[in-house]
Amino acid sequence: MAYILKIAIHDLRITLRDRSAVMWMFFLPIVFATFFGLVLGGPSDTNPVDGTVSLTVLDLDGSALSGALIEELKDDRFGLVFQGPLETKAADTVRTLVIPEAFEASVLAGVQTTLRLEKEPDTSAEAALAAQARIIRSATRLIAGLIMTELSETEGETGDQLVSVETSWAGERPRPPSGFSQSIPGNATMFVLLVTLTYGAASITSERQSGLLRRLVTSPVSPHEIVGGKILGRFVISGLQVSVLIGFAALAGLWVNLDLGGNLLSIWAVLMIYSACVAPLGIALGAWFRDGARAANIGVMLTMAMAAFGGCWWPLEIVSQPLQKFAMIFPTTWVMRALHGLISFGHGWQAISPFVGVLLLFGVVFTTLAVRSLRVE
Repeated sequence: MAYILKIAIHDLRITLRDRSAVMWMFFLPIVFATFFGLVLGGPSDTNPVDGTVSLTVLDLDGSALSGALIEELKDDRFGLVFQGPLETKAADTVRTLVIPEAFEASVLAGVQTTLRLEKEPDTSAEAALAAQARIIRSATRLIAGLIMTELSETEGETGDQLVSVETSWAGERPRPPSGFSQSIPGNATMFVLLVTLTYGAASITSERQSGLLRRLVTSPVSPHEIVGGKILGRFVISGLQVSVLIGFAALAGLWVNLDLGGNLLSIWAVLMIYSACVAPLGIALGAWFRDGARAANIGVMLTMAMAAFGGCWWPLEIVSQPLQKFAMIFPTTWVMRALHGLISFGHGWQAISPFVGVLLLFGVVFTTLAVRSLRVE
């Protein structure tokens, strides 16, 4: 065991001395995660679907029913601004709900009436859709209240219960991964694999060419200890990479809402299991090639393919079912499912345990490949 630790520590030192390796391990993942997090949606508190949407209300009716509609709007996360019939529209108005004249009379008479939502040309399309959906929801609640009032009066006259309704809690609406909740786990997954399959594979190839592995055999170190030390070294390097990235996310979360589910320790643990899973794959890849540059190039291509199909670049939910099934052959798919379960869907370890179990199976397969491929004689 002592020799395994010494080999692992030696590999860690060699990797940290390489400036380009350090850049790919720590700097670029943070840059990519920040950039794509902002492009894909940014902090969740700026998402109009979940946040407060500004709305100017122009009430041309001034009736009790229009006032009831406004009260419903207040309960639906609107930042309301009121405009009088004779007032000029404010310069900062982005969208206006116009309640027409005779609104109350038309509704009570059963005559169709139209609520008009006026939008400025430069308004956010996503916020406009959110506003429209909430207005419809508020109007639906208002009409439902009127119907229930009428039914209650009818029941009072007849003594019969006309409608029986049973309700139950359906749970919270699942949030599809977006913004930093997609970019941070996606880039962490991709760059851990990239460093493992490039620098890990290239280091094994160069050590075989230089004769370093053969010289290790002449020492008291057994071949299995050499392979174990190399695998442990890749795991330690990936583990350090994951720890730095999660630590940076924790610090950034003090100033910006990254929306990572509030459990960074569980996210770190899943990524550490994933690191242990893919570490032997870098060793096996290096054993299959005699040229370090070729091994690194193949590692880049494999990483890009597994990142794309595994959901590191975009959520797997947006691709077709055949592609989702095909993606199951990659470990990146299973780690992203586990991470999204923790971050976006509020799952615990019991729910994500099948995904973690598949990762461990991948680790067993990759370790077997590494042991059989790296023959040190």
